[in-house]
Amino acid sequence: MSAKSGAQSLVLRHGGAEHRVCFAAVASMAAEEFLGASETVRLASFRFAAKQESFRLGRLAAKRALGAMLEETDLRRIEIHSGVYGQPLVLHPRAATIDVSVSHSHGLAVALAFPAEFPMGIDLETVAAISAPSIIPELGATPAELTWLATGGVNDATACGVLWTAREALGKSLKIGLNSPLGMLALSEVQGTGEGSWIGRYLNFPQCQCLARLERGRVLTVALPREAALSEPLQLDPQG
Repeated sequence: MSAKSGAQSLVLRHGGAEHRVCFAAVASMAAEEFLGASETVRLASFRFAAKQESFRLGRLAAKRALGAMLEETDLRRIEIHSGVYGQPLVLHPRAATIDVSVSHSHGLAVALAFPAEFPMGIDLETVAAISAPSIIPELGATPAELTWLATGGVNDATACGVLWTAREALGKSLKIGLNSPLGMLALSEVQGTGEGSWIGRYLNFPQCQCLARLERGRVLTVALPREAALSEPLQLDPQG
């Protein structure tokens, strides 16, 4: 984690090529101004303080990741608008081929900036806030997922967090969000890769995979191309 940018710099490997990606986690507001003019107007349109706080945290995380990726120190110069499905659209002179994915959960926002040619998405959920009996019926779970839920040795809340974030992350990488039946984004297999970490393969999108980690009571999942790999795990080390 760079103290200067507040972002973690990683390498995305695909085939024989390496590409830089940047990740940021934010749990408190920065002292400096970071919102652009249109973002300030949008912030003022929210009626409730909780929505304003979530918006500001998400924008700061996204701009920290993008600022590191674009080598831009004035975060106000990075504008983030929303597409028709809520997907973030980055406006900056050097951002023509850069995308960002953002997620929030209970006072923590995370963002991943990456080359647009390698679609990615992230999602974050807090395990303590997950009600497994409510979520399981909504998942449209595959037989492989139901077997993993029953025999994977993972508590129901965490397991549901992995399955839910896998769907959210893929929906973001496809730029459709959750605007389709959740079963369409289901996994065909889930495998443990270490203590509190898993890899999943998608049933209907075999060209994609997801990497999930349990850290500090939260599940963080990234969806990415199946043949891609990250140089190290994303670190949930919030910066102020």
